Parts: sequence; structure tokens; C-alpha cells
Amino acid sequence: MPKKKAKRTVRQNRMDAAEHGIDLPAVLESIKPHLAGMTQAEIGEACGVSTMAVSHLMTGFRNPSIGMLAALAKAAGGTLEVRFQPPKAKRQGNG
Repeated sequence: MPKKKAKRTVRQNRMDAAEHGIDLPAVLESIKPHLAGMTQAEIGEACGVSTMAVSHLMTGFRNPSIGMLAALAKAAGGTLEVRFQPPKAKRQGNG
């Protein structure tokens, strides 16, 4: 009797960075010029992902994660910086 393939489940609770004002594809676009001269295979090897995964990201078929952007930044010779910007202090009114 053949085994049934397990169904791949999609995470329903994954946060969308764009809903919080973070444009991950725009960050990818800023990294791309620094990857010029590298093949997708070389980029994939440097990031630890397949050439197909790199192709999907570079063509916009898939959106990047923060982790993938960090790996791409490292492959490009740079770093990805993620930081918290605290709210500006509100001034107290005089009355």
C-alpha cells in the first residue's frame, strides 16, 4: 500500500511586514546592485539556499524574509540593520 503524501500546511498567523510599514521588497532592490557580477548559483551558495530560491526572490515571485535579506546583504559584502525607533516624547501642555 503506497504512503500518502503529507499535506503542506500554510501558516495562517504569519505577520505581513508591509502591514506594519516595512517594505522588504524595497530593501531587496537596494541590495541587488551590490550582487551584480555574481551568478544566482553563487548567491544561493553564499546564502545557503537553492538557485531556484534566489531566482524566485530576484524576479519578485516570492517576497524576501528579513533573514533572507540579511543573508543577501552578507553575500553582497554588507549587513542588514534592523532597529527599533522609539516614539518621540510628547510635550506636556500648560493648561
